[in-house]
Amino acid sequence: MKLSLPAKPDFSPEAQERIADGHFDAADIWAIIWTTVKKLKDRPAVILWSSFACLMLWGLHGNLEVIRFFAGSSWIKTVTFGLAWGEELVSFVAGFILVVLVPCCIIRFHFRASLGEFGLGWPGPENRRKAWVSFWTLLVFTSVFVVLSSVDAGQQKTYPLFQKWNVDGTIARTIAGGWEFLAYECVYLLFFITIEFAFRGYLLFGLHSVEIDCPGEEGKRTAVRRFGLYAILIQMLAYTTWHYGKPVPEIVGTVFWGVGVAAIALRIRSLWPVIMAHWLYNVLLDLILWKGWQKHIQSLIDAVFK
Repeated sequence: MKLSLPAKPDFSPEAQERIADGHFDAADIWAIIWTTVKKLKDRPAVILWSSFACLMLWGLHGNLEVIRFFAGSSWIKTVTFGLAWGEELVSFVAGFILVVLVPCCIIRFHFRASLGEFGLGWPGPENRRKAWVSFWTLLVFTSVFVVLSSVDAGQQKTYPLFQKWNVDGTIARTIAGGWEFLAYECVYLLFFITIEFAFRGYLLFGLHSVEIDCPGEEGKRTAVRRFGLYAILIQMLAYTTWHYGKPVPEIVGTVFWGVGVAAIALRIRSLWPVIMAHWLYNVLLDLILWKGWQKHIQSLIDAVFK
């Protein structure tokens, strides 16, 4: 029996009209895909395509699954000289390159826009007071949540990232002391610049003010629509998805944090108060769990609610 190859996809206007009428074969499927994808090349499409690509390369929770698949994991110990938190260091740096520097290049050289338009500028004079109030409000509120959530078993198993446990409950790896803790937490700041810019910067600011022409009669422009505040929900979808598999308190927290800080960032036109608050409350969580203070917090909670 002789097998024949599918016919070459027909991209002509006549073929498109035939497909629109519901008459198409297997070869036309490729035409449908191609003619759809090639339309997705304006500014919002570039933002979404590049976000998908960069976040995919960084991986779920920044684990670099795709890169590890092709390059393996042995190289990480080599480039970090066997550092106990070498995997985290590589993840933070790779995330900053993939999810911050690459989009910044797209913003500057493709969009010809300033980084300040995407939240990386300092708050202007008219927003300084709002920025400080936002920073301290976020930090105080989340610190209370962090203290209470530190007694959660899932949080204790996951954080600090530099500390891993064996099945028998013994420590598999951790840092050496206070100075290494300080060094780790300073490098950890890269992660929060990355995570906030990926969702609240590139996606949120990038999509919030995009204008899209709506075709009207006789090819005339009849309306202009924007993503507007719906950009909050778009970045929220990606942000919560990225956190799947995290401890329950953290997953619940992403909903309130993702929506709340997106609204704040849009109002003050800067990500820096959000970045610093996000970083500092996670430093507090690391400190509590590394020092074992959650045991005292649990005793205090038990005493209060007895």
